[in-house]
Amino acid sequence: KKVRSQSFNRSPMSTTNKFIDKARRDPLVPVGCAATVACLAGGIYSFSKGHASLSQRMMRARVVAQGATVIVLLLGSYFAPKFVPNEEKRPHGMTPIEFKLTQQEEQSTSSSSK
Repeated sequence: KKVRSQSFNRSPMSTTNKFIDKARRDPLVPVGCAATVACLAGGIYSFSKGHASLSQRMMRARVVAQGATVIVLLLGSYFAPKFVPNEEKRPHGMTPIEFKLTQQEEQSTSSSSK
């Protein structure tokens, strides 16, 4: 009889809700990703139109935006453990998003029973 590990269970939160939750915790990462994509698209577009100097500037801006995004990710991963509330209460094997979802469900059931 095969037993599935809890770590392989999918979270009941949708992908959109996970993205929104992570974006709220670290809002600069999606901004940096959007800036990187915008510079890349602008660089490719200007290259296709024959504007080589503008294309080069856009690609340099893309590298700067990409570097800033990586720095924000590194800083976020360094400082995140210092600001995580209730981490010691989370059961082993449960992801932080699953733990947050169960807390929200408990709060909604306790408020509706009052």
